[in-house]
Amino acid sequence: MDSNTASIANLASWRFYPRIARIANLAGRDVGRGSETLMTFSRGDLFRAARQLVTGKPARALVVTGFYIPKAEVPAAETDGPLGALEVCMALRAIGGDAWLVTDDCCEPVIRPSAATMLPDDHILIAPVHDRFDGWMNGVIDLAKANNIDTIIYIERVGPAADGHPRNMRGIDITEWTAPLSRLTQLQLHTIGVGDGGNEIGMGRVAEYAIEGVVDHGEKIACRVATDELIVSGTSNWGAHALVCAMRAMGQPAIDPYLKSAWHRETLETIVAHGGLDGVHMTNVATVDGLDPDRYYAEIDALSDLAA
Repeated sequence: MDSNTASIANLASWRFYPRIARIANLAGRDVGRGSETLMTFSRGDLFRAARQLVTGKPARALVVTGFYIPKAEVPAAETDGPLGALEVCMALRAIGGDAWLVTDDCCEPVIRPSAATMLPDDHILIAPVHDRFDGWMNGVIDLAKANNIDTIIYIERVGPAADGHPRNMRGIDITEWTAPLSRLTQLQLHTIGVGDGGNEIGMGRVAEYAIEGVVDHGEKIACRVATDELIVSGTSNWGAHALVCAMRAMGQPAIDPYLKSAWHRETLETIVAHGGLDGVHMTNVATVDGLDPDRYYAEIDALSDLAA
């Protein structure tokens, strides 16, 4: 697409803005972490992110997720993030783009088998947490060039705070269990962040004082890595679903299978079957961030209703 055609397409896409703004507001409903305050720093970003993914040639993206819970009785990745990341991967592939799911060693036991029936094995990338990360990243750079990857999407992926250490919502330093995947921003690709608590990659778009003011331990955990767009939501899975819904609202009906709550329930059950944990109470149950399932899926359905 030449620059003039792209400009015309971008102008035409603005007719979708009111509906996508409603999607953003719905996804951002607060569940106790100040999302409605934090999202004021990224107004319009959901629209811009969706437009980036669907305008012209559909995006080819690295979709990065996985938030490890080391203090659980059986440590594992949490359920918020992988579900949304799989949805975004499948939506991109449905519209003719492509996606590579990226996580790290600690989160692999939950995420790789959960993705196995959806993505080719060579589209699941596992970063080493400790040694060999530089070599792994060089391989990803080569992969991105060879496959014309143009976008990185971070979904509920913890990033470094002001002191360089990633921390969970309890203020605990989890460097020991976390590969430095924020370094993928060095590839200079377009970046989109999805988060809900202030400590995720992308939250560098939000003023530190805002995270400190509304999030417990905000002064310690606020991630300082920004992305080109940031989607703030009550849970990150809702934010990822909002991104897919915004893509659908821009005229992508091939996405429809991923709007159905039945797909979300089945995928969440798969993630839990492989050890995924609810991040709030750290137990292996099919819930997200401690939310009652009726409330959680009501939000999924309401977002889907706005999309089509």
